[in-house]
Formats: sequence, C-alpha cells, structure tokens
Amino acid sequence: MKYPWLYLFLCVQTVALAQSKVDSLSQALLSAKEDSTKIDLLFELFFEHEYNDTLSSQQYLKESMRLATQSGDTKRLAKAQNYMGDLLLRMVHNDSAIYYYEKGFELSQQAHFPIGMITATIGIGNGYWQKGNYEKALAYQNKNIQLAQKYQDSLGLASSYNNIGNIYNEQGEFSKAMEYYIQSSNIYKKMGSLRNYGITLSNIGQVNFDLDNNELGIAYFKQSDSIFALSQFEDGQAYVQKSLAIALKRLGKYEESIAYNTSAFEYYKTMGNKRRMSEIEEVLGNTYLELKNKEVALSHYLKAVEFAEASEDSMAIATSRMKLGYLYLELKDLPKAKLHLEQSLALSQRVGVPLTTMDAYEALSRLYEQQNNFPKALESYRSYSELRDSLYTTEKRDLALEIEAKYQNKQKGEQIKLLETENSLNALQLQKRINERNGIIAFAILFLLIAGLLYAFYISKQKANGKLKELDQLKSHFFANISHEFRTPLTLIKGPIEKFENNPSEGLSLENAQMIHRNANRLLQLVNQLLELSKIDAGTLKLEPVEGDLFGHLRHIAFSFNALAVRNHIDYQVTIPKKNLWASFDKEKLENIVYNILSNAFKFTDKGGWIGCAVSLHEGQLRIQVEDSGCGIPPKDLPHIFERFYQVDSTQTRTQQGSGIGLSLCKDLVALLGGTITVTSTLQQGTTFTINLPITTVPEPKATVEEFPKVSATPTLEAPQVTPADQRNLPQILLVEDHDDMRQFVAEILLPSFRILSAQNGAIGIEMAHHYSPDLIITDLMMPTLDGMELCKSLKTNVHTSHIPIIMLTAKAGMENKIEGLETGADDYLIKPFEPEELLVRSKNLIAQRAQLRLAYQSKASGIDPKEITVNSLDAQFMEKLLELLEGHYEDATFGVPQMQDVLAMSKTQLYRKVKALTNETPGELLRNFRLKRAAQLLAQDSDSVTQIAYQVGFNNLSYFAKCFREYFGVSPSSYSTDSQ
Repeated sequence: MKYPWLYLFLCVQTVALAQSKVDSLSQALLSAKEDSTKIDLLFELFFEHEYNDTLSSQQYLKESMRLATQSGDTKRLAKAQNYMGDLLLRMVHNDSAIYYYEKGFELSQQAHFPIGMITATIGIGNGYWQKGNYEKALAYQNKNIQLAQKYQDSLGLASSYNNIGNIYNEQGEFSKAMEYYIQSSNIYKKMGSLRNYGITLSNIGQVNFDLDNNELGIAYFKQSDSIFALSQFEDGQAYVQKSLAIALKRLGKYEESIAYNTSAFEYYKTMGNKRRMSEIEEVLGNTYLELKNKEVALSHYLKAVEFAEASEDSMAIATSRMKLGYLYLELKDLPKAKLHLEQSLALSQRVGVPLTTMDAYEALSRLYEQQNNFPKALESYRSYSELRDSLYTTEKRDLALEIEAKYQNKQKGEQIKLLETENSLNALQLQKRINERNGIIAFAILFLLIAGLLYAFYISKQKANGKLKELDQLKSHFFANISHEFRTPLTLIKGPIEKFENNPSEGLSLENAQMIHRNANRLLQLVNQLLELSKIDAGTLKLEPVEGDLFGHLRHIAFSFNALAVRNHIDYQVTIPKKNLWASFDKEKLENIVYNILSNAFKFTDKGGWIGCAVSLHEGQLRIQVEDSGCGIPPKDLPHIFERFYQVDSTQTRTQQGSGIGLSLCKDLVALLGGTITVTSTLQQGTTFTINLPITTVPEPKATVEEFPKVSATPTLEAPQVTPADQRNLPQILLVEDHDDMRQFVAEILLPSFRILSAQNGAIGIEMAHHYSPDLIITDLMMPTLDGMELCKSLKTNVHTSHIPIIMLTAKAGMENKIEGLETGADDYLIKPFEPEELLVRSKNLIAQRAQLRLAYQSKASGIDPKEITVNSLDAQFMEKLLELLEGHYEDATFGVPQMQDVLAMSKTQLYRKVKALTNETPGELLRNFRLKRAAQLLAQDSDSVTQIAYQVGFNNLSYFAKCFREYFGVSPSSYSTDSQ
C-alpha cells in the first residue's frame, strides 16, 4: 500500500467520529478498486468534514489530487483544485486560494468542463475581494457573468450578482449593491436554492443597516436566519448574529448586542476567520465607546487592527485604524491619532473606499484644529465636505426625482370611453333599419328578383343581429370592468373614512390619507376621461395648440417612466434629439397619446425585458416609435386592437386590468391631430407602435426655454419589504389580494384581532395555504395567474385544506357571480365596497363556528356523527374513514399514529394539521381518547373487570390506563364503573 498513513487515518476517523455516513464512506474507500471511484469517495468525505475539520479536509483533497494526476483524470483534478480553493478561502488564505483556483480554471479549460471554469472564476474574484482589490474582483465576477450566460448556468450567474453586490456595498455604492442583490435573490428563489437565497436576503439586510434602516434590516436577517436554520447553514447563522448585534447596538440594546457579538466571535474563532473576528472586535469597540468605557473600547480596537492585518484585508485595516485614530483623538493622544488616521486615509484612498476616506478626513480636520494647524484643518474639512456631498446629496436628489416620477405615473391611467357604447349601439340599430327599408324598396321595384332580395335581406339581418349580440357581450364585459375599476377605489376611500367616523379619537393616519388621495385622484381621472370621450363622440373636442419645445415636452413624458423601468428591472432606452424643436402643438393630447402607448408597453413587458422610445423628424413629420420585448399580440387579435371595448385577454386572471378602450382613444386623438398610427407584433418577441404626426414649426423665442426635470441615470432601487413574524397567540388569516392598497387596507382592519399572512395572487395563496394551514382565507375574485374561483376550488377539493373556511371579496355585484362563488365552496361572499366591521364580524363568526365544531367532537360522548363536526362532504368523508379506522384497530395495542399515516396515505405533518383543525386534538390524543371512550362504555355496562377492559381497548399498562382515564373523565375507572351503576 503506497500511502498507509492515509488509510490508517481513515480507520481512526471512522472510530472517532462514530457517524454512520462517514463510516460507510471510509469502508467503501478501503474496498474501492477504480481510481475514479476512490476520488469520488474522497470528495464525499471532504464534504462531510469541510466545516468542522479543516486538516482532514485538506488531506482528503491532496489524496484526490494525487489519484487524479496518477490516472490522468483532468476533470476530477480540476474539481479537487477548486475545492481546495474553497477551503482556503474560508480560512482567509487568499493568495493560496487564488493559486488553486487558477490551476482549477486551466484544468477545466483543458477538460472542456464549464462548471469548473465558472467555479474557479467566482473563487478568484472572491479571493481578490477579501484582499481588498476591488478592481480585480469586479473584473473576474463580470468575466464569470459572461461565462454563466454562455453556458446557461443560473447558479453561477446568481453567485456573481451577489458577489458584485458585496463589492459595491463595501465601497458605499448602496444603490448598485441593492440592484445586484435583488437580481441574485430572484434567481436563487426561482431555483429553490434556500441557503443562497438566505445569503442574498441577509446582504439586503446589511444594505439597510448601512442606510440606518435598522428595523428593516432586523426583519431581513430574521427571515434569512430562519432559512439558514432550515438548511442547517451555521456559517450563515453566525453572520446573522454579527449583523443583528450591530442593529441592536444602534437601537441602544447593548447587552443583547454584546451577547450576539460574543457568540459570533467564538464561531469565527473556531473557523480561523480573522477578517470576521476583526469586524466583531471593531463593533465591540464601538459598543463600549458608546457606553463611555474607553479603556475596554481601546483594547477591542487594537485587537481589530491585529486581526485585520493578519487577514491581509486592506479594507478592514483601513476601517479599524480609522476607528482607533478616532479613539486616540478622544483620549487627547494626538501623535497616535495622527499616525493611525493618516495610515487609514492612505489605505482607503488606495483601495477606493470613499466612506472610510470621508471619515478619515473629518477626523483629521478635528485633529489639526486641536494642533492649531488651521490651514491643514481647513484643507481636510473641504475634502470631507466634497466627499460627503457627492455621496449623499446625489442619492437624496435621485430619490426625490423617483418619488416625483411615481406620482406622475399614478396620475395617468388607461383612457376609458364609456359613452361610446351607447352611440355604437344606436348606430348599429340605425343601420339595421336602413337595411330593412332598402329591402322593402328593392322588393317593390324588383318584384321578379323577390326571392333573391329576400335572401339577401335575411343574410344582412343575421349579420346585424350577430353584431348586436357581439356588442351586447362587449358592453356587458365593459361595464363589469368599469364596475371593478370604480368599486376598488371607492372601497379604499369609504373604508378608512368610516373607520375614522367610528373611532375619531384614533385619528386618520398619513398612510390612509395618502391612500384616499391616490384613489380620489384615480376616480377624478376616470370621470374626466369619460367627459373627454363624450366630447369626441359629439365632435366638440377641439385642438388647443400652444407654442413650445416639442422635443423637450416628449423627453419630459418619456423620462417619467424611468422609475417604473428601474422598479421592474426593464432596460428602458429613450432616443430623443437633444436639440430644441419649437413648434405649435396640443400638449395635452400629445401627452395622452404617448403616455397610453408607453403604459401599454410596460404593462405587457416582463421583468428583465426591453422597451425603446425613439423620436425623430422626417420631411415635416414627427415620428414616434415605441418598441417592446413583451409577449406580443396574436395575429387574430392584431386587426382589432384599435376597436373600442376590444380586449385580447378578457379572463378573470388577466395580469393587467382596464376597459379595453385606451388604444382606440389613441387612434382617435392621432386622427384628430391629422396623423396615423400603425402596429406590428410577433408573439413572444414584442410589439412596435409607430405614430406619424404633421407638425408646424415656429421660430424659437429669445427668452429662456422651459426646462424639464432631469432624471438620474441610476435611480435608487426600492428594497423588498419584509414583515416580521407575528408571534401573538391569535387566529391566523391568509389574505390573497393582488391590489396593494386593498391588501394593506384589509390587513389593517383585521390586524388587531388576527395574525395576517398575505399573498399577491391565487397561485401563491394555494402554496401558503398548504404550508401554513391558516384558520381562515380571505381572497379577491379577480387576480392574475390564478383567480379566486380557482383558488377556492383547488383548496376545497383537497383533503389537506378542505377544512379551511374561505371568504370571497369582489367588485362583481351580480347574483350569478355570488352563486358561482358559493358553488365553488366559498363559505361567505362580500361585495365591495363593504363595511370594515362587517368583514371583521364575519371573519370572527366563521372561525368561532369551526371552534364550536371542534368542541362538539371533544365532548365525552362516545358516539359523534362526522357530519356534525364538519361543514363539507370531503371533511365528513375523511372523518368517517378515520373513525372507521379507529373502530377497527383500537383493540390492537401496537396500532398507533404511524399506522394511521400509512392507511390514510398522509405524511405526519399533513395528518397532524388535518386532525388538529377538525378535532382540536393531535392524532395521538385522538386515538387515546377514542380508546378511553370505549373503555367508559364497557365499564358502564359492567361487562368485565377494569384490568380486562384496559387490555381490551389497547392499553398494556394498567397504571397508565388509570392515569389517562382519571385525567380525561375526572374519576378513576373503578369509581366510574360504580357511578354508572
């Protein structure tokens, strides 16, 4: 045997660890013949030891490298090199890790092994990041993005997005960091990669901490901590503890903060991660400094510098020396303070960390002032001010512009033409009468052709009737949509006002006032649009041209969509000449046209898509072209999209709502302006609208032209909101509603009395219902992806969820809609706008009814009809089957919950939730109490001795039987027998 020490080591490891998997792997390695099999087994052993025994992990990898080299297995050798890089990177041996990754990349190229190349490239980038070389780290992560896209590796792509977010976060580029973290989390969530998804959530939490959003950061970290616990990722939990400690310190909870930091430090000490140890020592120093204990703070800062230098982390060295310089400045030790601050400044400038550079300048300005070196103090303060303004003023301006753009977007909606329905119907009826009259005249004049003319008249009449029927259907659908659009804002206006009237002492919150304002504006817009529609129909809508900068006005309209594009991760490109074009044009009508077309493009373009808006001038004609990469329009629908009331998707699960008249209004307005509008579309590739309008140019005035707001090229992103877990001992309600304001309003009504879960559509609602098994579900009827009807049908026909009561909310007030909802299994039906108190009472009543049914089962009566404790046939069938099962096996002492699971074909969790929901007893309690009830029957009949009866009902232990019987009936078995007589 060439390496007897390795196999002796394996044997010792097998005995010491006493783990079945390690033992089996070691035994398999000893008996393996092929080198490839041995290498794979060594990899498995490496995975078992990588987090708890670095020495053993290195030995496994070295032996796998030797065997792979010996057998010429390039692919497995590349894997081993990359695994060694991973191990060394966790140990913060950055240069050694980069060396192994580079070898792994070369070998992966030779073996045509894409995953190996991607793993190595990510590792090299992370190695440079930990060394503080951000330029090289970014270069390697961007190189990997190209590789991952080329080989369609979603995991590698998400990893690089997350790593780039880390780099920008440390450089203080929080907007960029948040953008990359969100892209990464979306990919991980879609893949179902829990551990990595938790990492990105914790990184988003860290960005919130950096922005002083401590409560939001805590919420993110609690969510990621639960994910880490589920996936058993201890390294992630340690990172969460460290970050929670920082947040708690900011909130003034120092004892909790120190405890979390101490726990995290011990973990990183075990791992040998000096970089993280340095960070924790720095935070402990900050904590004790806030507690006015400068001596303890100084000791922690010194340790932070020591660990940072040991880890060769330039960023950590710069930060810890800056903190140490601050403290020496407080202690009036100016020479030491100057030494550390100058070193921090030089290092932070070299690695490009503007936040640390800014802090160092500010501290140096104070130091020079104390030394009476005022020129130096002024110079340092100016440098500090310039950095502060560039880092923060820009972010605040960008945020204000984004809020303004959002407000403008909400002021525009789909252009609705309600009155056109009546006019179109009248026109068709008039055409019908004309056709009838012409038929009679033709019959009188051309008597010889009467048969042919009668046939022609019949055909014409049938066509007219078909059009009338079609128009009636369109009209009905149109009014249903208009009803839905009016009822939702009315509910959101009426509800908060009624709540305020009933409880004036609570006042009206700013959030509710803003919601009322938004929805009032929405209603006002709808009314104004209907009035404008009537003017078009009556022919009284006139042009109102004004002179102005046409290109500037179009830029203003197009740029108002920037924030929406950033929020939806859409590549939005605007191409409008930068010069001025003075012309006479109708500003309002042009704005309506362009806004409708752009809104349409954003509605039907998914996240990650592309939208272009190009404006040009050709031979006295203004051309506006809007392209998108959305879902496209089916060829059969394309000729009809400019027709009034026509909708490509008229189902209850459509993603975008509206009345189907926005494009028709655009066409009418373009025609009023003397222009043309055309459309081309390809399914799954996109749609292009082209508008040509004649323009009349005018001389440019000498006065200052109207300035339009500038929109930042990189608007800030909004972080996803996370609601902390509600720990109150209250019933839980799942709220399924796609309208954000309505979901918030209903949750506000219910929150004092219930714990609230929320879902944005029916598909998510079904998943959450199976996972959480809430006490009640409240769902809207019309939602994207899966509507309320389908959700209700799915849950009520599934034995695992059929017991959950459901309340249906809808803006559809027709009796047929209510009957349809109740027929699908909904327990109650509420029409918008509704009274908040009514919703609260109905929710409480449904939950109370279920509780009463459970109490009915828990009565001491031995015989309960399943139909008396259930509300639907599926639950009754389940209880009948369950009680029949207990009746047939209660005498068998070996029969228990596992046997119940097998017979009912349900998992332990599913059985527990179902039985608990119906009887308020666990499966084990149900079986035990069933046996006790049978024993009580036998004792009442005095059919046998207490001992014999105990054995007859499945109890092998007489004392345990007596104990359970006394707890359940309040008397001993012998006393019960006597009392019964």
